[in-house]
Amino acid sequence: MLKFPNINNKEDFDEHFQSQIWLVAAHEICRRHRISFAELKRTEMGEHIVFLIDDSLVIKIYRPFRRCFEREKKALEFVAGRINFKVPEIVQTGEIENFRYILMTQLSGAAMTRAAWLTLPTDEQLKFVAELAAGLKSIHSLDAGSVESDWSEFVEERADTFIERQIAHGVNSKIIKSLPAFLDANLKLVPKNSPAVFLHGDVHFGNLRFRQSGGDWRISGLFDFADSRRGFHEYDFLAVGVLMIQGQAEVQREFFKSYGYAENLLDESFRRRLMMLTMLYETSDLRRYALRLKPEAVDFSLEQLERAIWSFTE
Repeated sequence: MLKFPNINNKEDFDEHFQSQIWLVAAHEICRRHRISFAELKRTEMGEHIVFLIDDSLVIKIYRPFRRCFEREKKALEFVAGRINFKVPEIVQTGEIENFRYILMTQLSGAAMTRAAWLTLPTDEQLKFVAELAAGLKSIHSLDAGSVESDWSEFVEERADTFIERQIAHGVNSKIIKSLPAFLDANLKLVPKNSPAVFLHGDVHFGNLRFRQSGGDWRISGLFDFADSRRGFHEYDFLAVGVLMIQGQAEVQREFFKSYGYAENLLDESFRRRLMMLTMLYETSDLRRYALRLKPEAVDFSLEQLERAIWSFTE
């Protein structure tokens, strides 16, 4: 019989995140669903508990505090067979000791890291981001009327709590002092009531799989829809911009133009709106984004950081 520790809040979950009890839980889930395997391996990345079953299936046990189970289940059902990218298929869902889980198919393909990405020739990177932009466009073109939306409330809540969250992340004092004026001046740039589209919410290397075709890297699949929602389409540019192509002006311009933006729209107003959206990103951490650029960027001013991340206007 499973003996889980008491987990009543986010702090408890974080404390027990690496506990061996999750491996015991994964074995129990496999037993329940009569799944035999040669290897059951926990992944190192992510905020949820994820195990790979050989090369075929995935067990994902969810943090219970952000409705991620409900969001991912509904999202996978919504996009199945309707977008350019291959996505996981739900095999089973269930609950173990009050934790919800999804058993889903494992996508084939290789992982890509930022370090490996930076070794690719520029022309190969440009082809890749053009494919990624077209794939996102296909997602955003779905009729999302059936998807629950709290976009307006989400924007307001993220803006109201942004400064305290950045203080907790250790963002430098120059940026903290400039945030109130930035928010007052630029929050209005983010549409709250424009036609809302379906959003993956967290598109970056860690949630994509790749294959080589004709010498080029192509996208073989997209997964992790736990942050999906309905909202303003540019929100899906954020993880791409701050976790994949940050500071790469030419690559950013190709991404936006492949999505459908005219050259004259790639201006400072667009850059400022993207920075405002960056602050609303569900897991926004300006210090982490600075460190991904270069160590000394942690001492940048807010304007310097904006120009360094969203460099397409430079």
